[in-house]
Amino acid sequence: MKQILVVSALLSMGLSMTGCCKRSGTEVWDDTCTATRYMGQGVGTLGGKHGDSRQICNRDEFCRAPVQSYRDEFTPLQDEEGRDMVCMENIQQSPYSPGDKGSPIPGIEAFRDPQKDVMLSAIFENIQFPFDSEKIQGQDNLRKVRTVADYLKKNPNVYVFIEGHCDERGPQAYNLALGTRRANAVRTVLVAEGIDPSRLFTVSYGKERPFVQGHDENAWALNRRSQFKIYER
Repeated sequence: MKQILVVSALLSMGLSMTGCCKRSGTEVWDDTCTATRYMGQGVGTLGGKHGDSRQICNRDEFCRAPVQSYRDEFTPLQDEEGRDMVCMENIQQSPYSPGDKGSPIPGIEAFRDPQKDVMLSAIFENIQFPFDSEKIQGQDNLRKVRTVADYLKKNPNVYVFIEGHCDERGPQAYNLALGTRRANAVRTVLVAEGIDPSRLFTVSYGKERPFVQGHDENAWALNRRSQFKIYER
């Protein structure tokens, strides 16, 4: 019986992913397209062909309950000063996916790491997260996101992949979902800062790509992050 339920969930997810990858307007939720999609592994991941690195089988793992009003479309977060931040669940999606046939934007492999550039590394800094949370907290994190927003306003031909990452603890499927929420939290703030959402894409690597190696609190804190890849058209 459990196997039947799992297969049903996978088939349901596969159908929703088919709609997702066509990217038809705001009905698309690009946060389901995790790292495995952009690396060319496709929906085969749903069948468990890649071990621990697998797609999420339930949209509820990504999204909270539907919202009823403009204010309610945001999940209140607070910085260290106790002031509210926002994390909007239903924001406009890009009409295309990078690398898709007919897309003006190439796949993620064409995006570069700005941290390898001396000037850009001071602009595109990693955003850190608390344990088991997608909340963007603290003045330093807010400053980092707003610095990215300022750069994108001055450079309208730059497109961004926002990556979501986790530390090594917890199941891979859970961390893929958490990484997605972290990437989308950053995307939401950038949109709130005035950046066109069609320039912002998200991808989750879960715990697959640690920033540093280690098995202690310091390493885990550095690995709980969002970071950026950029492409100039």
